[in-house]
Amino acid sequence: MAKQQIDLKDYPLQYRQARTNLNYPQIDPPNLSSPSVVACSRQQIKGTQIRLSIDAVIVEEPLQIRLHYRDQLGQDQDRIYLVTMRTPGDDLHLVCGLLLAEGVIKRATDIIAINDQLDDDEISINEINVHLSPNTMVDWDFIKRDTTSFSSCGVCGKSSMQSLELRNIPHLDTTEAWLSSHLISQFSEQLAQVQPMFHQTGGVHGCALFNETGQLLLSSEDVGRHNALDKLIGQLAFNSTFNTSRKIIFLSGRISFELVQKVLVAGIPVLVAVGAPSNLAINMAKRFNLTLIGFSRDGIFNLYHGAFRLNLEKFD
Repeated sequence: MAKQQIDLKDYPLQYRQARTNLNYPQIDPPNLSSPSVVACSRQQIKGTQIRLSIDAVIVEEPLQIRLHYRDQLGQDQDRIYLVTMRTPGDDLHLVCGLLLAEGVIKRATDIIAINDQLDDDEISINEINVHLSPNTMVDWDFIKRDTTSFSSCGVCGKSSMQSLELRNIPHLDTTEAWLSSHLISQFSEQLAQVQPMFHQTGGVHGCALFNETGQLLLSSEDVGRHNALDKLIGQLAFNSTFNTSRKIIFLSGRISFELVQKVLVAGIPVLVAVGAPSNLAINMAKRFNLTLIGFSRDGIFNLYHGAFRLNLEKFD
């Protein structure tokens, strides 16, 4: 294998003096069998040692979502809904979860086809055509108003809460004292065991769904926090018989009010995360009686709302 040409001017004096320490071993690319991960060359530097190697890097690409629907006059229409950056590989669940969270559809069965009537050469990995049921009315005025809520301003947060109130989201289970506090500290480790893309790249967010005994039921990964949760909600939506009572969603990052909104739409009563919640996330949890837990690390967590669902003495 030919050595990489290195211009010593690109390095500080100490590296130029230590150029005999450059190490170029035979490079074996990582085992990549997924559209979500690619190989990339890198230079690892430790002190004066420079080593050329191959890294596994998470893929981030745009996905254009085009909706095919029937308007109020009974005419078939199609329109681009949005373009989002995501990790390829689970676009069906991502789109289903996203459309549910934003109120475009009410259930997974509102989607009747994906990329229907397209030839193979017309299908792009970065575009998805979603065909909606004729009974699904797309309210573009509502969509335009609602998408403005995805920011950090208090006015938008208030607007988003009012939007949820108008959407008739599921009522959360209010059973008391069913969640053992000692289980909460185990969620992070359990999620880490089902994150292959994170172990390969270190560059993704993850989330998981647990039941009251601490069993991991579903999980998902994506370069974006919102996308990972949309994928999870999409998986959940395709199981129409699933009971959301006494379930927990765990997130690998911080908690924004958009993520709380998605959990509420899914009807899950408890949200736990490794990171911190925002003030709007806490306000939304209080408004809709969601148990909200942040900073879940090393056996310690902060409870911001919904203590009635916890059982601090339940270790069975």
